[in-house]
Amino acid sequence: MMRFHRWPHILLVATVAISAIATQASADWRDKYNVLKIGSVTVENQAATVTRLKPFSDYMAKKLGVKVEVFTASDYAGIVQALSAGQIHLGRMGGAAYAAGYIDSEGGIEPLVMNVEPNGGKGYHSVLIVKSGSPYKSLDDLKGKTLAWADPNSTSGYLVPNASLRDAGIDPQKHFSRTVFSGGHEQSVLGVLKGNFDSAFTWTSPGHQAGQFRIMMDRGMLKLEDVRIIWQSPLIANPLWAISKSIPVDMKKDLLALFVNLAKDDMAMAEAAAQGKTSGFEPVAHATYKTFVTIAEDQRKARRRR
Repeated sequence: MMRFHRWPHILLVATVAISAIATQASADWRDKYNVLKIGSVTVENQAATVTRLKPFSDYMAKKLGVKVEVFTASDYAGIVQALSAGQIHLGRMGGAAYAAGYIDSEGGIEPLVMNVEPNGGKGYHSVLIVKSGSPYKSLDDLKGKTLAWADPNSTSGYLVPNASLRDAGIDPQKHFSRTVFSGGHEQSVLGVLKGNFDSAFTWTSPGHQAGQFRIMMDRGMLKLEDVRIIWQSPLIANPLWAISKSIPVDMKKDLLALFVNLAKDDMAMAEAAAQGKTSGFEPVAHATYKTFVTIAEDQRKARRRR
């Protein structure tokens, strides 16, 4: 004889299971992350960085439906450490800063997108500049003169040019009378213009569509004829927006979609996110920046040996 008294229990279990599935299906990353925190390495001063990112953060808030806060730091390391520690969820940086964060977090961060130039280019150059009215026209002319690096975690302002000089047999500590970290690219360029430094490393894209020159020209702080480029590196992969690997998959998906569609949806916001002229953003993987990780690891080992 069939017993029916078990059915209420079975129905209850089925109801609970269906309810759990429905809850999981409706769960959204915003339930946990009602505030999205973003940051950018400081290629300008902190106030200018906030001013540049504020319209973009407001745009992100409207598109994603969460509050977006801009995190600032006095140097590159502050942004790198914040992303590595999960204090911010999204950060804009160059290859060297990404490498530092990747190493420090033991692979806990990853690239999301990179900026693409209006002509389709995906790279920029580290350049050594001097004041246009100075007599310096080559690296040899700068022997015994002063040099400004941007920041220890700057790709174009330290990592790449330092490695390039050493590969060419030039020890910066011996070649220049004095080398200093200026605190950022803007400080380096202004230092050259004011005569505080004889030379400095900074960055610019082919045609100056993006980079420090473009940023300062757009703000009326620089004319191209004010400086002379006396050395430039091979092409370096464009800066990236990186994320913490700990963020939810659906959050990453939404962030990726926002960036990929940005130029089509609002070009002004795309240029704000790119910090220069752009044709848009495209997804990018760790492999693009793996070389920077190798260089950074080698330099850390060399410092420990010294």
